[in-house]
Amino acid sequence: MRILSAILLLCSLGLVACGGSGSDRTITVLGSWTGEEGDAFREMLSGFEKDSGIDVEYTGTRDARAVLASELHDGHPPDAAVLATPGDLRAYAAAGELRPLPGGSQGIGGDLTSATGPDGRRRSFGIVVKASVKSLIWYNPRSLPSGLRERLTAPDLTWDELSEIAGQAGPRPWCLGLADTSVSGWPGTDWIEDLLLHESGPEAYDAWVSGRLAWTSEPVRSAWRAFGSVVAASRGDARTALLTGYGQAGAPMFATPPGCRFDHAGSFITAFYRQAPGRPEAGRDYDHIPFPGASSVVIGGDVLGVFRDTPATRRLVAHLATAGAQRTWTGRPGGGAFSLNREVRPDDYPDPAARRIARTLADAGTVRFDGSDTMPTVMAAAFNHAVLEYVADPADGRLDDILGSLDQLRRTTRFPS
Repeated sequence: MRILSAILLLCSLGLVACGGSGSDRTITVLGSWTGEEGDAFREMLSGFEKDSGIDVEYTGTRDARAVLASELHDGHPPDAAVLATPGDLRAYAAAGELRPLPGGSQGIGGDLTSATGPDGRRRSFGIVVKASVKSLIWYNPRSLPSGLRERLTAPDLTWDELSEIAGQAGPRPWCLGLADTSVSGWPGTDWIEDLLLHESGPEAYDAWVSGRLAWTSEPVRSAWRAFGSVVAASRGDARTALLTGYGQAGAPMFATPPGCRFDHAGSFITAFYRQAPGRPEAGRDYDHIPFPGASSVVIGGDVLGVFRDTPATRRLVAHLATAGAQRTWTGRPGGGAFSLNREVRPDDYPDPAARRIARTLADAGTVRFDGSDTMPTVMAAAFNHAVLEYVADPADGRLDDILGSLDQLRRTTRFPS
């Protein structure tokens, strides 16, 4: 009995680790990173473990979202988890599942992980461990006439000018692939998000993402119509776009003659380009420009949230946000991962293409999360499906029906803020 009492006393004083989540010497983390990504994250964790003496038990699974929901239901969540979307972060914060973090991010884009808790207060509930930059237009400089290349790289390029340049490059200049093994349609949502943000501005974008701006409003409708012009000028027909995987959509840029000239895709696409026939090289065979218009950037991001607030977990969060830890991701050649920490400079990236993307991100006047990733799950799923419907039949009358249905869902869906 005396031994048991002594052990309980030591546990209560925090002088020994007594097992379970939230102990002073062990942290449990759940995430979706496996393979090379999992190795990179474990490398980040190993530095923390060495400096702090705290063990981190990381579980990586592609079913992380379902596993997390199950563990929360059972009352045994991990100390921290990498959330599938910013929308999940907002939902968990509103439900009181996430613990707020001290302060807010002062990095690129400001505090992108703020959310409203069950008490109505808006606070920071996570950190962006790594990001991908989505607002990019890719092209093959070797196959584009010099006159068009010069116009394309003008610093004040507008969307209308890009559309004109694309039309002069060929009758079907746009590469477009909407298929994905998990969720098809999202490459089209990326198009609409960029068009809305760059043409109508961040206020309209934020109102739309948060459910305050109707899908039938003119800014949203205009973005859909502009996307429709891309569909009409894309390689092949609607069936081609619907069945082509997003990672293979840009491969025809490297064919002779080119099957398409321009590809709208995030920083991650370079891994697919390098696998195309002929092994295309950055700078020589493919290059990029920022999405034209306002100095705005849409990003995708892996967000880590805390479910058990302990001193050890806070130390881990602080470590993962440091420039040293972030460089574990950004220093990998061709990884397509970017940091929002301003201490990670563009020169820290391993190749010229990544440095230019990092500069675009650092210089952006506005940074926003991917809109569909930020919306409630049911709204995001309907958005993906609506893109597929629209591409199959992009007539104006059909668009009215699609936007009307999306707006009806908006009015009956709760949007956590």
